[in-house]
Amino acid sequence: MEYDYPWHREQWDQLRRRARQQRLPHGLLLTGPAGIGKRAFAEAFARALLCQSPVPDGHACGTCAACRLLEAGTHPDCSVVVPLEDKTHIVIDQIRDLSRALGYKSHAGGYKVAILVPAEQLNHAAANSLLKTLEEPSDNTLLMLITERPARLPATIRSRCQQVRFPAPSIDEGSAWLATRIESSDPVLLLKLADGAPLQALQLAQDDTLHKRGQWLEQLLQLRRRQEDPIRVAADWSSDAQVRPLYWVGSFLMDLIRCKSGDVSPFKNSDLKDILQALSREIALPRLHELLERTWQSYRLALQSSVNRQLLLEEFLIQWAATPRPGASA
Repeated sequence: MEYDYPWHREQWDQLRRRARQQRLPHGLLLTGPAGIGKRAFAEAFARALLCQSPVPDGHACGTCAACRLLEAGTHPDCSVVVPLEDKTHIVIDQIRDLSRALGYKSHAGGYKVAILVPAEQLNHAAANSLLKTLEEPSDNTLLMLITERPARLPATIRSRCQQVRFPAPSIDEGSAWLATRIESSDPVLLLKLADGAPLQALQLAQDDTLHKRGQWLEQLLQLRRRQEDPIRVAADWSSDAQVRPLYWVGSFLMDLIRCKSGDVSPFKNSDLKDILQALSREIALPRLHELLERTWQSYRLALQSSVNRQLLLEEFLIQWAATPRPGASA
């Protein structure tokens, strides 16, 4: 994966300086919102530590034997721990395997590096096992824990890692980077839709989300006009693996609430502002708050494999279609 994220420069320079001074901690906690490249940073930093001939700015050369092993995912001094394919959490056996690997002598006589992502997915037993490794690390060992939700990690683990924060870049910096990678879409709009996260914005530009987002809003309007069938729309929406329609319904509702309550903060869906302003006149503010709460509840449930997604979406869309206009009886 290409690594060229200028909004990481400060964090990169700080850690490279500490590496040159041999003052790196044994544990780093990389935190920040989704879509800003925390994992890419960790992988690039691991490559830099293990590279045999780093370039002047500290990045890996990409051509030495160590870099070729890293590219192939077979470097013995670098481990990446993620939830197993059939699991939702990082489990204790994975941490035990990691601890054994970190206990061996470095293959190249330098650092041994481990990346854990997402760190908040450590289950209780795995977290306790990792704590022992953090408390008694071997020499030249670096563990990088990556998370969007550091508060979900045990305080004992957080206290044994130095936190490196990765805020979203400014709109100017993010849009300038994005403009070099897209052709037809508006980079500022994409960043707004991605909550300022450039990598998520790039993904929006590359998939069908922008187009589908307009279709999902039109389906909501048609349901209120009795021009569409909730069951048919639910079948359409349930086929989306990430349940994106519900996520965007939530964003529409937050914009409707901003409009209805006189909130002066910018619309997230600024390109759809006229349509959303017209829709806001059809639904009372308390009802919008109720719908927003129901939307996020449905979204969380729909992501669970044990839920009947079709039925869940049918119930939600029937409720949406039946939402009365202000002043009408419920």
